[in-house]
Amino acid sequence: MRLFETLEDIKEKLQNLSKRSTTGGATEGEANMSDVCDLADHLRDVLVEYQFSQQKAIFEQNCRLIDAVDLSVLNGCTRAKGAEFRHGTRSSCLKGTRTAVLDDIELWSRDYKASPVYWLNGVAGTGKSTIAQTIAERVFADGRLGASFFCSRDFQDRRNLLYIFPTLAFQLAQKYPKFRSILVPLLRSNPDIAHELPLSQMESLIVGPLSSSAISTVIIIDALDECVDEDPQSAILSVMGRLVEDIPNVKFFITGRPEPRIQSGFRLGLLRPLTDVFVLHEVDPSVVNMDIRLFLEHGLQELAERHGVEQDGWPTEENIDLLCKRAAGLFVYAVATVKFLDHSFMAPSDQLDIIMKSPGSTAHEGQANLQLGATLDSLYISALQAAFSRAPAGDDEKVRSVIGAVVLAVDPLSPSAIADLVNMGKHQVMKILQLIRSLLKLTENLDSPVLPFHKSFPDFIINSLRCSNERFYISPSTGHLNLALSCLELMNHSLGQNLLSLPDYSLNSEVKDLEERISKHISLSLRYACKSWHSHLIEVKEDIPAIIPALENFLQVGFLAWLEVLSVIGGARGAVLALEKLIPWLQEVTDDYHLLHTARDYFQFATTFLELISISAAHIYHSALELSPLSSLVQKFYYHKRPCPSPRVVIGTPESWKPTTAGSTKSFNYLSSAWSPCGQFIAIVAERAVEIWDALTLKLLSTMQSPTVATRFKRGVTYSPDGRSLAGCSHDAIIIWDTQTGGMAKEVKFRDPHNGLDIMWSLDGRTIGRISRGSYNVAAGHTYNFTLYNVISGATLSSEKLQSEVTPQFWACNKYFQVTTITRDQKSHTLEIFEAGITVTRIKSFPLKSHSPVGYSSFGPFSLTTHRLSVLISQSHNHDPELLIMDITTSEVLLQAKGSYHDICYSPDGNLLAATTKAYLSIWRYTPGRYVQWKEIPQQPIKLQFSPTLSSIFGYAGALLCSLHLDYPPTSSTAKSLITTHSRPLDAFSPHDTFIVTTYHNKSTLAVTSLKSPNPFPSQFIDTDLEISEIVLTGNVLLVKSSETIVGWLLTEDGEVDGILGNSRADQNDSLWKVSPQDLNPAFLARLEGRENHLEFAVKDDIAAIKYSGVILHAYHTRTGEIIKRDNLPSMRPWYHFKNPLNRDDCNIYHRKQKETPECSWPVSQNSLQEGWIKDPEGRHRLWLHPYWRAVGNEVDWLDKVTTLRLRNSSELVVIKF
Repeated sequence: MRLFETLEDIKEKLQNLSKRSTTGGATEGEANMSDVCDLADHLRDVLVEYQFSQQKAIFEQNCRLIDAVDLSVLNGCTRAKGAEFRHGTRSSCLKGTRTAVLDDIELWSRDYKASPVYWLNGVAGTGKSTIAQTIAERVFADGRLGASFFCSRDFQDRRNLLYIFPTLAFQLAQKYPKFRSILVPLLRSNPDIAHELPLSQMESLIVGPLSSSAISTVIIIDALDECVDEDPQSAILSVMGRLVEDIPNVKFFITGRPEPRIQSGFRLGLLRPLTDVFVLHEVDPSVVNMDIRLFLEHGLQELAERHGVEQDGWPTEENIDLLCKRAAGLFVYAVATVKFLDHSFMAPSDQLDIIMKSPGSTAHEGQANLQLGATLDSLYISALQAAFSRAPAGDDEKVRSVIGAVVLAVDPLSPSAIADLVNMGKHQVMKILQLIRSLLKLTENLDSPVLPFHKSFPDFIINSLRCSNERFYISPSTGHLNLALSCLELMNHSLGQNLLSLPDYSLNSEVKDLEERISKHISLSLRYACKSWHSHLIEVKEDIPAIIPALENFLQVGFLAWLEVLSVIGGARGAVLALEKLIPWLQEVTDDYHLLHTARDYFQFATTFLELISISAAHIYHSALELSPLSSLVQKFYYHKRPCPSPRVVIGTPESWKPTTAGSTKSFNYLSSAWSPCGQFIAIVAERAVEIWDALTLKLLSTMQSPTVATRFKRGVTYSPDGRSLAGCSHDAIIIWDTQTGGMAKEVKFRDPHNGLDIMWSLDGRTIGRISRGSYNVAAGHTYNFTLYNVISGATLSSEKLQSEVTPQFWACNKYFQVTTITRDQKSHTLEIFEAGITVTRIKSFPLKSHSPVGYSSFGPFSLTTHRLSVLISQSHNHDPELLIMDITTSEVLLQAKGSYHDICYSPDGNLLAATTKAYLSIWRYTPGRYVQWKEIPQQPIKLQFSPTLSSIFGYAGALLCSLHLDYPPTSSTAKSLITTHSRPLDAFSPHDTFIVTTYHNKSTLAVTSLKSPNPFPSQFIDTDLEISEIVLTGNVLLVKSSETIVGWLLTEDGEVDGILGNSRADQNDSLWKVSPQDLNPAFLARLEGRENHLEFAVKDDIAAIKYSGVILHAYHTRTGEIIKRDNLPSMRPWYHFKNPLNRDDCNIYHRKQKETPECSWPVSQNSLQEGWIKDPEGRHRLWLHPYWRAVGNEVDWLDKVTTLRLRNSSELVVIKF
């Protein structure tokens, strides 16, 4: 109705103008033309408003018609909320301003013969987002806007570039049914595609559906510079340069500051010819000043009318002129000025007087005409002075805490959330926010987020050079300390077990009213605290003791409840990232080893059970807690919180964290791998693909683009030193990818296809070296080629031949590489080291000595940081193979170990060495002058790689990709509580229970822990240099047995070493029990007299269990010697049972009847291994099966509510009682 009234009004005015033009002169005609132009602009605005409302109704109707199943699939796609132009409080351009640039963009958007990309380039404050909002409204009104994404550094999801294309795809699917019909099946078949790299995302989510549906549309991306992007050229722009020509009917309008990576992106060879550029800060200053003047005049006029200010002489021309001069071409200054004058209880004229009287510059100003600090600092200071002067006396600290919460928040906080965090009333917080309303985006809604009105305000107030007044300055360190402490205290107060009252055994997806429960029980402030406490904590560098108690309380009381909240709000991965950041922070700021050990243990828990935590909050207690190792601190602090009834794993729970923290059962021909320099990703080479995996979860993230379908990859993959590029070796070329986009950057063909063995990037990132196999000569051995390539041009810089009996090993060194070969004559082998660059020069040679003729030799890797080289020497058939570690600078042999070792690798610092045998993964640690064995893990991974942080080793074991977690550097203590609660095998008590002696780490070190001391850590360590098989403590004598030696120590009553008794030879079948005095529980020891080959034992309270020869279990009362149970146990470990008190009934668990009719009330499906769950008849998920069990599980049986799972290729047995 309003449209027709407006049209009638315009018609009447045009008729009047027509009459005037027939009677008036030239001057009158010019005035009429001006009036006609104004009417035309008014008509366009009215039509746009009408079209906008119609398009909005159409869009909402389309959304309502989307099939429920399709909508569920779309909603499951990761996207940024609030990024669309219709969300938020963004303003559009004032009528009559920015007309030239708006008309230019509109003409471009309608001309599909013009460039497909338009870049609105402008420095901060020039009004880019306002123009983008205006264009979005106009194009939406025309029905041509497909999608929009307004980036913002204030929101985590809207500053994440991986959210851009999935969010745009979601909006396109809402608008266009054809697009939706293509996208939904794609998301069903590959639901993780939204988590892939930008190149895969744009290809699959945008280009594929748009090209297939032939849709013409406009897509808007605003403030691209606010996305976190590590690429030297913007990752989004790099991807668009490759793909935008594939969708010629689509126009991309992009705004962004001229930052180096944005400029470099638009200068890329593929994108530059496809882009129109409009530079806002190069527009004629007179035109910009005219628009700013118009904006100020209009804004101040509205203020005067709203506040009842007499407009005669206010504002004066001098006022407007000075404001325009201070704006210096920046619209943001004009907007800030109008906001400052629009105060609820101060007259605009008084506010304007404050600005007029303030100095025209600050110490920071005047550096450049278009720097924000040069125009806004004085305005910010004026606003803050006015705000603080109106605050009650003595409230400066409260004002700063509220402002600090706004400018330092990881995600925007609402007034109510700020109130909870700073421990103030909501209305008191709102009152403080009102004082600085001109500097904020603030509504009257207490639950709406508060934002700085412009990004320049936080930059100003946390910079002591710009904000020199200590009364206003927000110290980032102090501010983050306060927020971290507030988050921890809020969680400690508000979190509780099963906060949402979820049904037992439920998955999150099965709780229909989950969102309502979340809204009811998890406040905005608690949600923020759970997601962001660690982000504030790691910024704290001082006053650490103030926050440690709250952190300890959170870890010991609220940890699992915190995981519950993250589980239901979809933030489970955030727990892993939080703990990953917490550990190095603790190492840096405190020497509290117990706290550090707790953080490491919890990190293991979160990593191991991330998949489970993501889908079920209830099973954090039912499954994850039950499957945690007996020695874990999670068990110590939380095992008593398990709901009853819950399944109990009575056999099969490890006594410590299993080395395999995550695994994938994806089967492929695994050739080689490489860690990214940051340690977050692993590149894996398969025959037909190079894949990027998440190093924490071993989840496939993306597959790098192959040049052709026929491409076959060979061994060899290497990251560039900065991690921005990845190179892989195919059968005929070196292929280089951009790691952030996943796009192929270069393909370097070589002349000797199919013979490539390995490639490596140089340390300066300019060249790539390649080793390939050449010819073979019986007399001289193999010929190998070393080739050096220029990364930028792809040119071959050099190619040299090398003779070697084995495949040469090479590594980056200085500008180029060093290469090792082994040559031989009739009697010996010689190790030679060459410097390989433009030329190849021999720099060292070593004879390889052995006690018998060498049959064959091969290389392990070289440690660049320590110059240590590993050589595998295979002797004649009468001698064992040998692993030799040499320091090539001194020719010193650091390790000489016999055994069939293979797949050797060094840690980045060279201080750890790992090698695999047929049964174990052995890890050695360097001590001055030699390597000593540190760990021996019953896993056999191959193609080993240490992570850059030394926290884990990645490898391939059978059907599993596995990440083996390392506690390195090792903590110097082990918590006594772990021992006294029998959460690990106990080796020996002192006679009067004054101390305990336990094996430590690799079972060559003994830890002595006093039971009287309040200190929970071992009082001393005894390095035995033995591989301990048995330990006995009787009286004050400590006896330790290895396979060949018995060593004795004399200890004091407090466990201090008082002397060594010497050592003697021991036969392999000897038992220490035979030579032990009868001081400890004589009746118990009498039972053991004469027993041979007892392998393991465990003690709890008055019960002891002993396993003989791997097959016989005896359980005794230690005080009376009475036998409780005697049974055959195929390779069962008795101490698993000591998590709970042992009793006679529980001993029946060990007895497994064969081929009997099941008496269980419900059978366990053999499909459990594939499904990953054991379910009851009602379909409830009773217990989650670890991925390791699923991968190697072979047989599932049940008996009387007991389920057993036998693991393939292993004697391990898992027994679960329901």
